[in-house]
Formats: sequence, structure tokens, C-alpha cells
Amino acid sequence: MARIQHNPKLNQLVVDLGRSLLQFVGEVSPWTPASATVAREAVARLVSQQQRDVTRLTDLLVARGCPIDFGMYPADFTDLHFVSLKSLLPRVIASQEALVAELDEATHTCIDDPEAVTVLGEILSSERAGTEELKTLKA
Repeated sequence: MARIQHNPKLNQLVVDLGRSLLQFVGEVSPWTPASATVAREAVARLVSQQQRDVTRLTDLLVARGCPIDFGMYPADFTDLHFVSLKSLLPRVIASQEALVAELDEATHTCIDDPEAVTVLGEILSSERAGTEELKTLKA
């Protein structure tokens, strides 16, 4: 019963991770100077890692026979085309911090669903590490 009870929250996390500002940045390729190779590569790597995190959640939901809604990007992201990565980083970091908090809360909420807790814990660690790496890019 706990598994079914938590599936909507897990699907919401699929949407929130899969349609995060980091994912949007990965799709719109913000402007960076030629000297920002390290930052571009780091963001691309973090986008890929977050996509793998989404896949982990969707695999869990598919195994449970749960239909998946992948959602859409928020409409206010459309104003973020044609801007620099440097100007976007503070917003991306804030967005990632909110995702980390949401994942942390979900890990506690789903405590009676050991399978979900395991997956969420691993994703939480991944997202925390990614957020810390983004902070080093901003510095």
C-alpha cells in the first residue's frame, strides 16, 4: 500500500527533476565565452547526471505499473533564452537547492517504502554533489 501511496510524489519528482532549470539550461545552450570550456563541460555533465536520476525514478515507477507524466518546463523559463551561463548560475543553484530540499523531504515522507527511500537517497546524494559543483563554478 505504501508503494501506491507514494507514486504520485515520485512522479512529481520526475517532473521537477526532468523539467528543472538545469535541464532547461542544457537544452538552450546559454552563451559562454570561449574560455569557459570547464563550465560548459561541467554543466553538460551535471545535466546528464540529472537525466540519469530521472531515469532511476521512472524505472521504479514503470516497475510498479504506474503511468508517468513528464510535465512541461515552466512558462517563465521562456524568458531565459539568449542569456549567459554566468547570469543563469545563481538561479540554477537556487533551483537545485530547492530540488535537494524536496528530495530530502520526500526521503522522509516515503520512509515506509524502502525501495523508494533507497532510490531517493541515491538521487539526493547525486543532486547534492551536483549543486556543490555548480557553486564552485559560480565562485
